[in-house]
Amino acid sequence: MASAAWGCVFQITSIDTMRAIKIPLAFISLSLVVGATAKADPLNGIGRFEKIASKCEYTVGDALKHKCRVVQMDRKTETLITVRFIGRGEIRGSSRHLIFVASAQAQTMPLRCLSGRCTLAETTWIATLSSVAVSKFDELGLAEGLPQAWPVKGVCQLSKKKLRCKARANSGEIMTAEVNL
Repeated sequence: MASAAWGCVFQITSIDTMRAIKIPLAFISLSLVVGATAKADPLNGIGRFEKIASKCEYTVGDALKHKCRVVQMDRKTETLITVRFIGRGEIRGSSRHLIFVASAQAQTMPLRCLSGRCTLAETTWIATLSSVAVSKFDELGLAEGLPQAWPVKGVCQLSKKKLRCKARANSGEIMTAEVNL
C-alpha cells in the first residue's frame, strides 16, 4: 500500500513540476535545431590521404628494394601521422606494408582533413619518427601473422612533392621509403 501511494505522489510531483516549467515548444525546437548545426565534425582534423604512386620504393634492412604502388598518410591527431607504403607481396594479390609513425607540430602538418578525407596542403614538412612496422597480408586481405615493429630514430620529410622516410632501429636495421606525390 505504501509503495502504491508513493507511486501516486511521485507521478503527481512529476506532472506538477512539468506544468510549473513553462517553456514554449518553439524555444525547445529552436534549441534542438541550433544545437544540431553547431556540432563540430568529429572527423575534422583526422583522416586519410591516399595516392596511387607512380614512383615508389622502400627497403627494410639489407633487403632488396621493393616497389610500392600506394602511399597512405593517416592523420591520427593534431600532431601524429602514420605513413604507409604498400607494395606487392610474394603471392599475386598479397601485399606488404611498411608503416612509419611520425610526429610534428600541429601547425606544420601537411594534411588538411575534413570528414575523414585529407588533401596534401603543404609542400614541405619534416617529422620525427618514433616507430616502424612491417605487416603482410594474403590475397584475401587477411594478416599473415603479427606485424614486426621497431622503436626507431629517424625522419620523414616532404619536399617538392617527394616524400622520404628514413629510420634506424635500435638493432641497427635501416628502413627507407621514397615516393613522388
